[in-house]
Amino acid sequence: MLLEVTMAANNIWECILLVFGGLGVFLYGINLMGDALKDLAGSKLKMIIEKSTSTPLRGILIGAGLTAIIQSSSGTTALTVGLVRSGLMTLAQAVGIIMGANIGTTVTSLIIGFNIGQLSLIFVGIGAVLIFFINNRKVKDLGRVVLGFGLLFFGLQLMDSGLAYLLETYKTQTEALFTALNDWPIIGLFVGIIVTAIIQSSSASIGILQGLFAASNMTLLGAVPILIGANIGTTVTAVLASIGGGSESKRTALFHATFNIIGAIIFMILLYPFILLLNPIDTALGGNSPMSIAIAHIIFNCVTTFILFWFIKPICKLICKIIKGTPSTEEEGTKLLEELGDYSLIKKSPALAIEFIAKCMDFMGDTVVKYFNLVKAYSKENNNNVPKEAQVLENMLDEFDKKIHDYLINISVQHVHSDEMNKISKYLDTIKDYERIGDHCSNICGFYEDRYKRKLTLSEDSMQDLEQMFEAVNTMIDKGVNSIKKWSDEDAKVVSETEHTVDNMEEIFHERHTHRVANGQCSYLDSDYYDELLVNLERIGDHCKNLADTVLGKNRSKENKLLEG
Repeated sequence: MLLEVTMAANNIWECILLVFGGLGVFLYGINLMGDALKDLAGSKLKMIIEKSTSTPLRGILIGAGLTAIIQSSSGTTALTVGLVRSGLMTLAQAVGIIMGANIGTTVTSLIIGFNIGQLSLIFVGIGAVLIFFINNRKVKDLGRVVLGFGLLFFGLQLMDSGLAYLLETYKTQTEALFTALNDWPIIGLFVGIIVTAIIQSSSASIGILQGLFAASNMTLLGAVPILIGANIGTTVTAVLASIGGGSESKRTALFHATFNIIGAIIFMILLYPFILLLNPIDTALGGNSPMSIAIAHIIFNCVTTFILFWFIKPICKLICKIIKGTPSTEEEGTKLLEELGDYSLIKKSPALAIEFIAKCMDFMGDTVVKYFNLVKAYSKENNNNVPKEAQVLENMLDEFDKKIHDYLINISVQHVHSDEMNKISKYLDTIKDYERIGDHCSNICGFYEDRYKRKLTLSEDSMQDLEQMFEAVNTMIDKGVNSIKKWSDEDAKVVSETEHTVDNMEEIFHERHTHRVANGQCSYLDSDYYDELLVNLERIGDHCKNLADTVLGKNRSKENKLLEG
């Protein structure tokens, strides 16, 4: 019924709106389906990527499987670049996932090729019932998957309806356009690149292509170059995800672009033999079949992956020569994390292994200082990049805490001296304090992110109190980290003295703010998050005091031990 109504449309603008509206519904549907599948899988997706990429082949399998699940190669590559930025993955590990993502994304075009759009509203209805009438989180997530699946095809129906009318209305012009595409494949290549770069979804652009191919006299010679171009255009997402990161994340994004560009060059050179291979397939499918485009997509990505798999190392070396520069924080962290995964030094020399851990702890301390300075700057001025940078630093601190902990436990089971066991004990305490400081920095960053989104404001007095407390805690972090790095009693004593000041500030500033709220100088909306900021700053101070106590050889208080949980 929908198709009959829309095909009868006689207003050109209505058809254009159908195309754009259908594109919006398609993109929303595919994103909804992907997000819901991520929620169903929970945090396992990220863990699988981190733990299952020891070889490029395994990375390809993981990348293909993950992308087939979340229906977005852009999402997989952006997540991979994020893990590289966090120091949790190297370029060598990331390349396999990126290659596999290109294979996994062909699943969408394959589904579209089955042309089950007439059932789209049934899926929408089933999804809505699962979401709104069943009170179970997993079932609701499943409902979002089904709803997204239905919206995907509903959006395609809308686009196909609008395009079909436009093609019929402007038959002469469209035939001339398709003739040009057939005669000049290079034009189709750039069309695919530009369209996909704009909408940032190769699935959407290929879905549109499948609809055009089925509804027009476009030949495979005109359609396949657009398909190839779409695979280049989709690399824009990874490039955007790498902005602001170190050279390792930029190299990862460049590999993604290089991989797809090399594949495009190969297939454009072999375009005519490729079309000769596809023509019998298209004829067998009835001619101008959307499934023919899906098969071409599968062949393109699988063959490109197979060919370039054997040249991963040379390509990576070339990329490293193109993007040079001193190691960034993420890259240095990645290198240390790799070394923390190798326990061979422990058996050779536990003493040297402990010295290596001291180096890792210095890096962790520097990361804590960097994180707090980032949050402190964010407290004064909004910067949309800060939450993303904060997540990178938080991930890094969490990973270092886990890896150093496991490394130290492996050292402790060796035959080590009592003074070395004492060091291990102190190091375990220290990394936990660093990790907890990172957690509190994340809390503070989250409070300010929410504040900027909700446009909450504080009085001048409140801001001055917070700034004063930030400065005091900043001193404690700088001196606390330095006391651990240099094992400095002098710095540790400064931390201990400042801790009392920070405790007093938290109490006094809380009381002042309560009076300001009561007097109408600040709103009740500000009260909760302001108090939480004070508490998190004060607890950072407590963990800095723990660092100082470790250096001074004092026992931690019961109160501070509880804060570590």
